Amino acid sequence: MRHRLALLPLLAPATALLSAPATASSTAAWTAGESAARNACVKASGLNDAAASAPVHFSDRTAQDVILVTGRYPQKFMKGKPGTMLCLYDRRAKKAETQEAGAWARKR
Repeated sequence: MRHRLALLPLLAPATALLSAPATASSTAAWTAGESAARNACVKASGLNDAAASAPVHFSDRTAQDVILVTGRYPQKFMKGKPGTMLCLYDRRAKKAETQEAGAWARKR
């Protein structure tokens, strides 16, 4: 019994390390996540020749990123006019939703 109690101080830190959640992501994981978000936003925008900005990351509490997507409207009546969409990307659900953001793109 004494031998078991002597091992307790050594086992406690090891147990804590093994049960601790991983809190850091690798650079490769962040890059892959950002690429997935940008691709989802480009697709959701529906714009031709679309390009996505770098994401603005919100905290893990909301798990959302905001991305600005620019391109050209595909509808014939729009005659290829430039368009700007604001995309909200949910990192947990891996889904994108876009809304027109033309006012943000206009020069003042």
